[in-house]
Amino acid sequence: MSTQELFDVEEFWKFKMRVGLVRSAERIPRTRKLIKLSVDFGDESRIVVAGIGDQYQPEDLMGKKMIFVVNLKPKRIADVESQAMLIVAEEADGRVHLITLGDEVSVGCKVW
Repeated sequence: MSTQELFDVEEFWKFKMRVGLVRSAERIPRTRKLIKLSVDFGDESRIVVAGIGDQYQPEDLMGKKMIFVVNLKPKRIADVESQAMLIVAEEADGRVHLITLGDEVSVGCKVW
């Protein structure tokens, strides 16, 4: 069996994940990796700071539906308050892949 720490499924259920649609994206000045996203969750919009700007351009993100953790405490990153966290897939070499969803998935729907 793996030596990684295991958690009870109840820990997982504490995280609230929803589908969000990126309405706008822009680089945060004087940073190398940070992109500020304005994300529509259907019933609300939030600002999200994502550290993927070394691999993606803001225009790559606009109009994409992706998964976000929405019940984390807001965090100030490069003088911008991030109100959710983007979920991505990361390779062992650090390459990041966006996890995008098709048009059939509704903005704001719950992910589990």
